[in-house]
Amino acid sequence: MGQQRRGKPNGGGRDVTVSKALSLLLRHAAEKEGLKLDSQGYANVADVLAWRKLKSLKVTLPEIIHAVATSDKKRFALLHIPSTEAAQQSTTTSTTSITEQAIPTTSAAQDTATETALSVADADPLHFLIRATQGHSIKSVDAASFLEKLSLEDESKLPDTVVHGTFHAAWPAILASGGLRCMGRNQVHFATGPPLDSVLDEGAKGLDGEKVISGMRRDAQVLIYVDLRKALAAGCPFWRSENGVILSEGMATGEGDAKQGVVPVEFFDVAVEKKQGMGKIWERGVEIQALPEDLIKKGNPKGKRGSDKNKEKKKVDTDAQS
Repeated sequence: MGQQRRGKPNGGGRDVTVSKALSLLLRHAAEKEGLKLDSQGYANVADVLAWRKLKSLKVTLPEIIHAVATSDKKRFALLHIPSTEAAQQSTTTSTTSITEQAIPTTSAAQDTATETALSVADADPLHFLIRATQGHSIKSVDAASFLEKLSLEDESKLPDTVVHGTFHAAWPAILASGGLRCMGRNQVHFATGPPLDSVLDEGAKGLDGEKVISGMRRDAQVLIYVDLRKALAAGCPFWRSENGVILSEGMATGEGDAKQGVVPVEFFDVAVEKKQGMGKIWERGVEIQALPEDLIKKGNPKGKRGSDKNKEKKKVDTDAQS
């Protein structure tokens, strides 16, 4: 199959279409579409290629390999499995027995496994497993089985920066609701940059044109910096995916069907308005300056709003950028 390397996608077009479709299927739609996933979110590539959308696009194994290799945020993990195990899998109803044996248990090993799979000269999709590295809304995917849990017991592994990117229109709702909620995903996503000092120094430069940051859309308008150590000390869980995204299901609030996770406002350190160069708008529980009403009323950028009938398209458009 030849050596493939991770890098920047070649613009838009078909490459982006394939990547977005993979994100939708592996993060959100697998159960509805009847695609078998194991507890870590892995699916057999042969089954993925048979999905109606990819089948209608006539997507090939080399295009799947290319999507994994060129994902700037390492959105996908790939495994190559021996042909004997692949044959065994084809006669079972689950990939669990295969992946329990084959899955690497550390982020570094998972990344190495993907690089190895990208370089294997094997043209049979049955011999490959693929999954999304983060961003799942599928409840059967067990994050703890493939994410690294962060702990105060090993501070050397804690990132210096944990920041969530959001939008002008969402900021008032975040404060009103008491914090960051998963909003349909299994976890809230955070990036490990940019550092607060650099954002304040750059003023209104914005994120557009800067390097890709895993865990955050480039068009984020408000950056919320979290005091990770304070949150961990209070029992709020945080995890790191193999592509460096920091994730948290938050702390449970409510009861019964209304129960949901939230990363509380009390763990917010600083919030910065980035796009207009306003700087700090909130710090340690105190509003420094309110966002202008005209910014809030503009709503969120494309991919973050729309009617229910466009929900599936919204989700894939958003996921392709986060």
